[in-house]
Amino acid sequence: MRPQPYFCLLGRLAPHWKPLALALFAMLVIATTLASLPILIQQLLDSTFLQRDSSRIQIISLAIMMLFIVRGIASYVSIFSVNKASSQLGIDLRMDIFNTLLTLPVSHYSHFDHHDIDRLISRINRITHSIARNITTLTQDCLTIIGLIICILYLNQEFSLLLLLIAPLVILIIQMTHDYLNTFNQRNSSASDSLVQHLLQSIKQYREIRLHGGQSHENERLGKTAEAIYQAEIQQASIRAAAIPIGEVMTTMILVAVFYFIAQQVLNNALSLDTVGALIAAVLLLINPIQRIAGLPKQLQRDQKNMETVLSFIHQASAQDTGTQSIAHVHGKLTFEHVRFGNNALTKPILNHINFTIKPGEIIVFTGYTEDEKNAFIDLILRLQQPTSGRILLDDHSLSDIQLNNLHANIAMVTKDSVLLDEKIAGNIAYGTMRCANEAKITAAAQASYAMEFIRKMSEGLQTRIGKGGAKITQQQCRQIAIARALLKNSPILILDEIPATDEPDSGNLLSVLEKLMQNRTTLIFNQQIPHLKKIDRIVVLENGCITENLTNIR
Repeated sequence: MRPQPYFCLLGRLAPHWKPLALALFAMLVIATTLASLPILIQQLLDSTFLQRDSSRIQIISLAIMMLFIVRGIASYVSIFSVNKASSQLGIDLRMDIFNTLLTLPVSHYSHFDHHDIDRLISRINRITHSIARNITTLTQDCLTIIGLIICILYLNQEFSLLLLLIAPLVILIIQMTHDYLNTFNQRNSSASDSLVQHLLQSIKQYREIRLHGGQSHENERLGKTAEAIYQAEIQQASIRAAAIPIGEVMTTMILVAVFYFIAQQVLNNALSLDTVGALIAAVLLLINPIQRIAGLPKQLQRDQKNMETVLSFIHQASAQDTGTQSIAHVHGKLTFEHVRFGNNALTKPILNHINFTIKPGEIIVFTGYTEDEKNAFIDLILRLQQPTSGRILLDDHSLSDIQLNNLHANIAMVTKDSVLLDEKIAGNIAYGTMRCANEAKITAAAQASYAMEFIRKMSEGLQTRIGKGGAKITQQQCRQIAIARALLKNSPILILDEIPATDEPDSGNLLSVLEKLMQNRTTLIFNQQIPHLKKIDRIVVLENGCITENLTNIR
């Protein structure tokens, strides 16, 4: 069992030391109260059977009640504090996963779906619960065992030495039983995996099997694998049926030896009745902590896979910005030099031999493309993906040499299915690096996109909460907010993804707003239908990853 995941998580718990320190103090109180209980039982037995002092019995009974009240309060503080620290760890892990997702290379996103994210979050939930449980078990039970051994040492030194020899033996018996059963579980799992692989192979090769009449042969092979699983299960059941009673018998023999020692001490007048009762109480109180400590390695082994999965995801390499150059003023000239792009060298490239130039301020409509071709084109311009071969230039500077933040600051984009990026209208317009924009600029951008027409009707204007838990807005209004964001950004390059070919009913003259946005900007419009705009400089037809037509001076 590799300990690295546990050390890594313990390191991540270090910033949350305050609740852990409080939990440790509470656990110390719990251990002290439990270790004090045998001594109080000794005093109670002495007062009842030897002293026969009713007033002392009342005082000790009250002390025992107070002891359990203090223990209950300490238990609440301990559980709450440990869970608080583990929940904070869970928040840190979720934020790390979120940050990793936002900085991964774009090529990784094709491998993810919501089920993968659900599984990751579910693993984090299991990790936080297991961390809380294991910290409590390890710390509290160790302190309890130490406290009870000190108590027994106070009551009878010879008996405490006997327990120090016996306790490791009990733990060893429990651990050996668990390990032996776990070995058979692994063998059974391996046989089951072999059966599954065989079934999948038979399904995959169904043509050859049926062609050659191999059904009976495959049934025979599968029968042998199934028989192996059966034999493993029977052997495991036999071992379990024998191991558990043997473990119980050995534990019982140890307990009998302990009680025999006590009986001999009583017969030799070395122990009094009250001390015997206290020792028996201490032994009984030791059983549960020892069993939990003995079962902890198995629990840690079960949790390790979840920890390794989450930590390996978090430690993935982020996309690196290799650009070193910053362009102060961008004119908007884009040049594609023999650009080829494909996810796999063995398959047909998504984009192939893209070789043309977009002049500053030029409005170009791309059409005829597939969804993959359009997404690849946009990602290459945004440098979220790198060309397989060839290069892209911005104002005669290689795109790969430009600092990513500087490149993105000079590009704005409006998509057909615009989504909300913030809880408030103002935050959606002044998003990300524009969050420090003053309200006057935000209002001007909203006015220019005609978004102020519906914003004025909202209860709190630009500060109105929208989306889930807030005011509802239409897809058209969401697109107007996206246009306002592009106006506020005021970038020299504009990408429009799937805009309406004509003004739709109740669209608020969307095309006229977009024409205002496109003024004096290099504009790339991806549209299957040619939009009815006053000015279009070129139409580029993109088919099968290549430019098949390049029509100029359209409007």
